[in-house]
Amino acid sequence: MKNPIKQYGNHIIVKQMMLNGVPKEEMAGKKAFTDMSNDIFKNAYTHWLKLKREFQKIKVPENLMLLLKTNKKEDQIKLLDGCFLPMEILTSFMFTAYHDFGFTLSQYISGVSKKKFKAVGKIMDCGEHWHCFLTTFNGLKGQKQLYYLSSAFGIDRAELVKQIKSNKFLFKLDNLPQVII
Repeated sequence: MKNPIKQYGNHIIVKQMMLNGVPKEEMAGKKAFTDMSNDIFKNAYTHWLKLKREFQKIKVPENLMLLLKTNKKEDQIKLLDGCFLPMEILTSFMFTAYHDFGFTLSQYISGVSKKKFKAVGKIMDCGEHWHCFLTTFNGLKGQKQLYYLSSAFGIDRAELVKQIKSNKFLFKLDNLPQVII
C-alpha cells in the first residue's frame, strides 16, 4: 500500500525516461547516468510536476467524496448511480482521498486470459475500509468497463486480490455497480 501521488509520479517519470531513450543499463543502475539521461530525467520530473498540478486542479465530484464517508453498500451504490468517471477524475479522486483521508493505493493486474480478458484493480485502503475500482478489458470485443466494490460488499480484500491476480472472478461482475468511463 503506497502513497498514490508518489506511486503515480514514479510511474510517469520512469515511463518518460524510457520513452525518451534512457538506456536500460542506466535505468537499472548498472551504468551511471549520462548527461543526456540526466537531462531526460529533469524533463520527465518537470512533466510530472505539471501533470500533478493539473490533477490537483480537477474538482472531485461530491458523490465520490461522500463514498469515502459511508460504509453502507446501498449508499455507495446510490452515490455511484450514473456517475461519469474518466481516468483523470479517478486519479484526482485517489490523490484527494490520500491527502484528505489517508487512503493508500495498491494496484493489481491480472494475466490475460485465453479470451483476451484482463483486469486492473485499484484498491484504496484506510484501516479496515477499502474501495476498489476494477477496470476490465475485453480484447476480443474491444470493451473497457469500470466496476466498483468496497469492504461494505462483504468480500474479503485478500480474496478479491487473489481473484484479480488469477483472472477467475468468483463474484459476478454483472452484480457490481458499473461506473461510466
